[in-house]
Amino acid sequence: MTDMGKGPLARVHGKLPALMREQCRRPISARSSVAPILSLAAAAFLVGLTPACGDSGTTTTGSGGGATGGGGTGGAKPACDGVDATGCTTVIGPTSDDTTSVQTALIEANSGSTVCLCPGDYSFNNRLSLDVADVTLKGLGAVNTDVTLDFAGQMAGDDGITVTSDGFTIENLAVKNTPGNGVVASGVEGVTFRGLKVYWDAGSTTANGAYAVYPVKSSKVLIEDCEIVGAADAGLYVGQSNQIIVRNNLVHGNVAGIEIENSSNSEVYGNTSYDNSAGILVFNLPNLEKKDGETCNVHDNEIYENDRDNFAAKGTIVANVPPGIGMLILAADDTEIHDNDIHDNRSVSIVSVSYDTLCDLTAGGDACKNADPATDKYPEGLYIYGNTFTANGLDPAAPFNVLGITPVEDFVWDGDEKTAGDAKICLSTTPPSFRNFMGVANIGMPANQSTDSTPYLCDGTKQSPISL
Repeated sequence: MTDMGKGPLARVHGKLPALMREQCRRPISARSSVAPILSLAAAAFLVGLTPACGDSGTTTTGSGGGATGGGGTGGAKPACDGVDATGCTTVIGPTSDDTTSVQTALIEANSGSTVCLCPGDYSFNNRLSLDVADVTLKGLGAVNTDVTLDFAGQMAGDDGITVTSDGFTIENLAVKNTPGNGVVASGVEGVTFRGLKVYWDAGSTTANGAYAVYPVKSSKVLIEDCEIVGAADAGLYVGQSNQIIVRNNLVHGNVAGIEIENSSNSEVYGNTSYDNSAGILVFNLPNLEKKDGETCNVHDNEIYENDRDNFAAKGTIVANVPPGIGMLILAADDTEIHDNDIHDNRSVSIVSVSYDTLCDLTAGGDACKNADPATDKYPEGLYIYGNTFTANGLDPAAPFNVLGITPVEDFVWDGDEKTAGDAKICLSTTPPSFRNFMGVANIGMPANQSTDSTPYLCDGTKQSPISL
């Protein structure tokens, strides 16, 4: 673009977004009234940059990078031929500068807008951000990979898309190769991730972003019908949030498939989690602003073959998670686990441990060395019932291989409590096979461990479904 310096064109350029919107709001007969404001040169510049104002109010950007009318009578070619753009406020096709075209649409979006992307491949050299409430970013393809946002060339910012505004929805598109996290929503009330695919072309490697879908410090979170591959920490991660539904997703090739961390009132169901290091994690970790993780209902998921070698960055908590785990409960309270199909996980189906136990049994790291005394390190209120367990624990990885038993039982507990009885474990009246290894000191001594589930034959309190 021509350097406008500090002259009259520069001053006009600073007013362009407002002028464009004002022009499109006016009747056609009145739109030329802006001309007296400008010099002839500036008016000519504005004509070159102002998008046509379709009768429907929709603005479209064509594949050549120029703006075209979206429903006007001028015969302009739509941004994407043959695609239903009903409900779209703005329609964008791939351009020679996707970063600018998409980011501009997000900056200029009004509350209630739907920004739609035509089928095609988009390339970005910077992150995308949104701070306008109640905006939807939507792909118009028949399947999510028809609209692919590629961040392999990103030179500024780590995360692909960051959102700090309420009422955000992103749906029916693919995001790949972000150097950091994929799609991040922070401090948002009402956020929906629907029908996304987030992945890295390199496969499952440590250099990938840590999280693919990453709402944090948010409420009324819905993640559904997504596919996540290759995250170097957790594919679907929800942290320090409240009122959460994670449903009907496919997660594979990640370190952890799904992670609920320091969050309250979550429901995780209908998901398929396979070929991760661990299928589903429910964590409460120290050194975070929200100190508690509680009330998570995990049900009707298929969790299998989560045997991938852990490729998380060293020093992170998740790097301490052994491969071959179906579900890991770490220091979280009031977790309900029922009606899941858990099979062919090499180490263990379900394991529940305190924070100290995980750190003592693994290499630890900085997070283990600097534990927060204000955080409860012990899981309490675990209710397990109605699950199906098949062929788990047949080839346990360390440290499960030193339990001294194969196959490893379906539910393993470290026996670590603040005081005796605080764990409040209920395994129903038809319990899974059970092992309490009675603390780290006894992990290699089967004779000192217990497989007696009798003290835990009880029914816990069932959680109500989460409603958003």
